[in-house]
Amino acid sequence: MHPIPLRQARALAVCSQALTAAHPFKGKAGALQALEHIGYAQIDTLSVVQRAHHHVLWSRVANYRPEHLRQLVAEKNAFEYWAHAAAYLPMRDYRFAIPRQEQVRASDGMWHRRNPGLIRYALDRIRAEGPMMSRDFDKKDERLYFGNNKEGWSASAISHTLFQLFMEGELMVVARKGFQKVYDLTERALPAGVDTRRPTREEYIRYLIKRDIRAHGLAKASEIGYLIKNSAAGINRELAHMVEAGELAGLAVEGLGQPYYAFPSSLENLHGLPRERRIRILSPFDNLVIQRKRLDELFGFSYTLECYVPKDKRQVGYFSLPLLRGTEFVGQADLKADRKTRVLWVKKLAWEEGKAEKGSLWKSLARSLREFAAFNECETIDSEVKLPDGVG
Repeated sequence: MHPIPLRQARALAVCSQALTAAHPFKGKAGALQALEHIGYAQIDTLSVVQRAHHHVLWSRVANYRPEHLRQLVAEKNAFEYWAHAAAYLPMRDYRFAIPRQEQVRASDGMWHRRNPGLIRYALDRIRAEGPMMSRDFDKKDERLYFGNNKEGWSASAISHTLFQLFMEGELMVVARKGFQKVYDLTERALPAGVDTRRPTREEYIRYLIKRDIRAHGLAKASEIGYLIKNSAAGINRELAHMVEAGELAGLAVEGLGQPYYAFPSSLENLHGLPRERRIRILSPFDNLVIQRKRLDELFGFSYTLECYVPKDKRQVGYFSLPLLRGTEFVGQADLKADRKTRVLWVKKLAWEEGKAEKGSLWKSLARSLREFAAFNECETIDSEVKLPDGVG
């Protein structure tokens, strides 16, 4: 095992997540490069501030705009599917979505009760008429397939069917109108020449290992393939093979018990990792923070997204965003973008112990808030808490 100090492990993780100025990602091309580098950007329905998938890319890509991701999908360079949750993924990795598609198909209604008649109806309509949203289907026609079954009408049967077909790989999301998915047949949506070979189990496991270590710099076995079921034994076995072959190095991180793994080439540059002094306002669904246990163990930062916590038990606020400075999480900010008035509201700030007194942090936060306000198309910043002069 190669021993490394905790501070270097943190620097490797942050740098590998492309959260330093050293990464030259810029504009639409940079958005694709960032997506390929970190593996995916999680989609989330919450829109308290700009949605998570845009926020994740904006944190890494200079001059990023939301239309860049929409263009990447339209140009068939990115697609929607599943990582550990709904996400945008680079099209180059499409073949590695196939194992999950097969798993869903084999489960016979993993997501919703399957209705063969409604499936045929949906596919026939899209095949004949082109890309469609669920609202493009006439719900009167659903009775031909569901009859008067009240259970089927508790939610839109066609929406459930379209989503099931999407998860099975029969349909792809080719666009969104508002936040509504537009579906087309996968055979039409895939770009010419895309690799659709089904990966072997070994290929799939190696893909997960390389993807996650490339994105995170270093990782424990339990952190690889986050939440992907029934993969632990295969991951441990392949990690041992890759270490033996010299493709990976085992790391003993200061103060942490279990072994981590990294590419040997990354260890050669540990002392040259760039330092970052600006504060980055991250999404609660950012790839760096989404594994809360890893975040606590590696960075000593205990974080909970409190929109899922009862109001009377919240410590920071409904939508608290992690504040990263260099390799250290210095606090959280509960922010809300009021799009009608174009005001970014600072509803609460919670600094980590001993950080609030540092004037340099406030100065850095002021700059970051102005940049974040612009990203959210807000013209001014207002606050429900007292801020030093020049911050709001």
